[in-house]
Amino acid sequence: MKESFLHFIWQFQYFNKKDIRTGQGEVVHVLSPGILNTDAGPDFQNARIKIGEIEWFGNVEIHVRSSDWINHKHQNDNAYDNVILHVVWEDDRPVKRVDDNFLPTIVLSNRISEKLFNRYISLDKSKEKIPCTWHFAKVNRLIKLSMLDKALMQRLEEKAMQIRDILIRNNYDWEETTYQIISKNFGFNKNSDSFFRLCRGLPLKTLQKHRDNLLQIEALLFGQSGLLDESLKDDYPKLLNREYSFLSQKYSLHKLSKSEWKFLRLRPANFPTIRIAQFACMIYNTPNIFSKIINTTDVVQLYKLFEIKQSDYWQMHYLFDKEATHKSKIPGFGKMSAENLIINTIAPLLVCYAKEKDKDVYIERAVKFLESLPAEKNHIINYWQDVSLPMKSAFDTQAGIELYNNFCKPKKCLSCNIGVAIMKQ
Repeated sequence: MKESFLHFIWQFQYFNKKDIRTGQGEVVHVLSPGILNTDAGPDFQNARIKIGEIEWFGNVEIHVRSSDWINHKHQNDNAYDNVILHVVWEDDRPVKRVDDNFLPTIVLSNRISEKLFNRYISLDKSKEKIPCTWHFAKVNRLIKLSMLDKALMQRLEEKAMQIRDILIRNNYDWEETTYQIISKNFGFNKNSDSFFRLCRGLPLKTLQKHRDNLLQIEALLFGQSGLLDESLKDDYPKLLNREYSFLSQKYSLHKLSKSEWKFLRLRPANFPTIRIAQFACMIYNTPNIFSKIINTTDVVQLYKLFEIKQSDYWQMHYLFDKEATHKSKIPGFGKMSAENLIINTIAPLLVCYAKEKDKDVYIERAVKFLESLPAEKNHIINYWQDVSLPMKSAFDTQAGIELYNNFCKPKKCLSCNIGVAIMKQ
């Protein structure tokens, strides 16, 4: 038994209400179950409950066992002083208030239909990747779409909050924040943290002082990365070393360790050396990247911001002093990489900006961009396709990823519109 099931039962009043009595024998009538509270404090607020001859207004707390009141130390928390009813699956211990009176408690274990309970168990104990696989086709399409909308906004808002934390650390400098969060995306999964540390230690304002000189921007980024080495033999890295030696003293910079970067099991086109070179070109071509993003209304224009071709040396080298074996040039920042950046960085950035400035137009724009981008491909998307849920755009796939990771995988079926619809059938 989980509290989430009892929350569902109480919220929708799916139990036998005939002759409900407290442990002390007082008759209970539920006039209003209250509103589910998703924050700290009692589970349901503003309930109306008639106990005996008295009508009470207050909160309802729900536990699997009545002793959980003591285990959770609610008796020491003033937030629970206004609880008027304790709803439990099992009353294993009478609970008293601070004034030594018994807390009115009712038991639900003998008031729920076996059919409803078995349906809950079938979801909770399911071995399928999507717990509701065998019920999914019966759920109304509009309910599924409403849950995808909910999941997408939850995902965007969570990412927006992470960006806001960075924004606060940067004293609300939007350009600096955008530079840093884009850097994480250039590192993809394996090198995202290293890329982020690189750019936190090398402010955008420093790079902007050299906006007209790509070599100096590259020298600063490669020097700070720790990937430059005094023993390098090619003319290009030697030139970078000389530039960085001067600039690092000028700006009192402290570089990362070379060991922070991961190359193993990466395709050469994703090597951090290539990504740093591409990032340098982005800074060179678009020094005020946030201003460009916030004023771009069309996804095609957004693509163009990230049409990046690294400098000549990195079109023929994956590593310093090591020319690529094939004769064709190494490709630039590809279309799929740009899509990844728009999906995981630009869209959440627009939502963060919308929240800060109270301008919903930027949320609408973020959603529009996602609807315009093709569906992503990964194992989670395959799970949804297996249950015949269409994944036509990045809007769908981002929603599907959120729905799987935060509802299906932890089996929070009763927090999901689809799971609730199945339980209600």
